[in-house]
Amino acid sequence: MKKLFFTVAICYTLFTACRFSRPVDITPHPVNREADIIYRQALRLAESSHELDSAQECIHLLDRAIAIDSLNPDYYGVKARLLTEMGYPGEALSVQCYADSIGAIDGTYLFQLGLLQAVAEKPEAASRSFKRSNDYLNAVLKRYPDSLGAFILQQAAYSLYQGEDSLYMSDIVAIRKRFPNRLLEVEMSRRVKPRALITQIKMIEKQILEDDISRILNNLNDSIESLQN
Repeated sequence: MKKLFFTVAICYTLFTACRFSRPVDITPHPVNREADIIYRQALRLAESSHELDSAQECIHLLDRAIAIDSLNPDYYGVKARLLTEMGYPGEALSVQCYADSIGAIDGTYLFQLGLLQAVAEKPEAASRSFKRSNDYLNAVLKRYPDSLGAFILQQAAYSLYQGEDSLYMSDIVAIRKRFPNRLLEVEMSRRVKPRALITQIKMIEKQILEDDISRILNNLNDSIESLQN
């Protein structure tokens, strides 16, 4: 399994549900202990193995967690990410859209939703999601101004909302002063091209499709050879 979202210097931060056209609420979703235990099993499995069978088992565990706690944004978001890494962005989009429809989404996963909508050639919907992600993360930064992960993700969301492909760090001197102990991460993040994420998702989907076609053709050839023998 390809580790899509870990190839760029964007830190995934855990924040929770907001509603469009209402004041942004960043109150964390209360953790259900039973569901959280299952969720963390899924995370450990995802980190320890990148095989397809492991990814499918992770999704099964996440579905169990969702059955217990249906409003936790992380359960849907991680499931959508795994589906994306498996080469199924359409299914991932359906998961993330459903989570959004019931309010089980936060700034991080609004950004992920925007990426998936962009891959699906839905630019207007993607733009709205990036704006909502930007608004949510700005609210987070007001409460936690020292969160570099939230800052980088907010910059990426704002960049894609504006139709750009670079992080908005116009006053780099001020940013360095704001994060004096994270200068290396700041410099690395300046090189991030947010649109590269969209390209990566499309490339994974294309590769999986090509692999599926190749496997079908090989099976067909094997069947023909068996009949001839």
